[in-house]
Amino acid sequence: MAHFPSLKIIEVCKVSPPPAPAPAAAPSSLPLTFFDLMWLRFHPVQRLFFYELPSNGISFADVIVPKLKTSLSLTLPYYLPLAGNLLWPPHSDVPIIQFADGDGVSLTVAESDADFDHLSGNGFREVSEFHHLVPRLPVSHDRAAVIAIQVTTFPNKGFSIGITNHHAIIDGRTSTSFIKSWAQVCMEGSSVPITKLMPFYDRSVINDPKDLAKLYAKAWLDMEGPNNKSLNLKLPKTNHGLIRSTFEFTHQNIQKLKQWILNKKKKNDNDEQSDSSPHISSFAIATAYLCVCTAKLEGVNEGKLWFGFAADARTRLKPSVPLNYFGNCLVGGFVCLERIELLGENGIILACDEISKAIRNLEEEALNGSEKWGSLMSEMTNDYSKVQAISLSGSPRFGVYSADFGWGNPKKVEIVSAESPYVFSLTDGRNSDVAMEIGVVKERDEMEAFVAIFNQGFDSL
Repeated sequence: MAHFPSLKIIEVCKVSPPPAPAPAAAPSSLPLTFFDLMWLRFHPVQRLFFYELPSNGISFADVIVPKLKTSLSLTLPYYLPLAGNLLWPPHSDVPIIQFADGDGVSLTVAESDADFDHLSGNGFREVSEFHHLVPRLPVSHDRAAVIAIQVTTFPNKGFSIGITNHHAIIDGRTSTSFIKSWAQVCMEGSSVPITKLMPFYDRSVINDPKDLAKLYAKAWLDMEGPNNKSLNLKLPKTNHGLIRSTFEFTHQNIQKLKQWILNKKKKNDNDEQSDSSPHISSFAIATAYLCVCTAKLEGVNEGKLWFGFAADARTRLKPSVPLNYFGNCLVGGFVCLERIELLGENGIILACDEISKAIRNLEEEALNGSEKWGSLMSEMTNDYSKVQAISLSGSPRFGVYSADFGWGNPKKVEIVSAESPYVFSLTDGRNSDVAMEIGVVKERDEMEAFVAIFNQGFDSL
């Protein structure tokens, strides 16, 4: 059994932007777009960064915490909405993010007696061991905080920074840009983030000719109401006893799989169903492999396996949206795979073709079917247990392992909120051999079986 660590709260405070207005300050009020509204009551996203303590005996209480607080305060003028609240005013069609003087980000400072090396490793760890390291997001019926932060020390070992954010306000790209801006301000002792991390706030770049924002808002208003403007979040039921483990896709593994697929395709070239485009993305290869591993683990011959993934729409919209756009800008890709075929010799080729096709479709028609997304998301959020599709959280493109606050790169990054056996979390690798890290959550016996299947697949190539 896991040892359940105790947590000592040292301080809970509010970090606000400095009173003087910053140059090029962010707007104090922003409406939600349809991209944001999809996630209105979705559970918050929780990321956890583990850092080893530098060997020079630097003091957590006297140096690290004060530097983190000061740099957070100096970063917030550029990310002002993060210090505000989500509100749904009586006369507004959509909720808005509002910053008022005196608002700020809740910051908890704590001390844990948990095993730092165990938690920041790749091995089997109970999901509940992470819960005390990420803060709760202050949310009520009529207002919701945007982010909350917790900094926890593991004496003589390291510290963690846990960030909980409201998904209706920022997606993974914006959230990572904020963390990197804060890290850079902290490391350099500057008061201005570097230009490429400066958020872009102009909402007019999100075209909404079909009035999707009103459509999605109505889906939420009709859920458990007429006119239910509640901002309370729907949380998934906690499933006790689940295990978290990290799997690494090395560049060598991806290359091996790619070569195997291309060689097979050359042989199968007469098979018209084979999609013979020579370019296969690492993302398609890795996720196809995870679909095959899942099908083998479940061992069901009949029926379909569904796989859904979110893709950044910034470069896919016409006209495209700046990469530093602040907010959500995600579209979904869906793939339906026949289990019997996934279990066959060419299962990974089939999955890879279908995923590649879904990615290409998003390039051509990113908003296809978007009229239905609002009602689909509200139904799914209302009861997460109905969703039996594999999905993903995070992305290897965010570069989370480069978030250095001045005491070195993270030893480990976990997406704590990815806590379902159906959700794989994806991050970049912490060293140059690793193309991506995959976070997997399962029951213990299933996890043991999954490890064997995952490793055997590479050995058999």
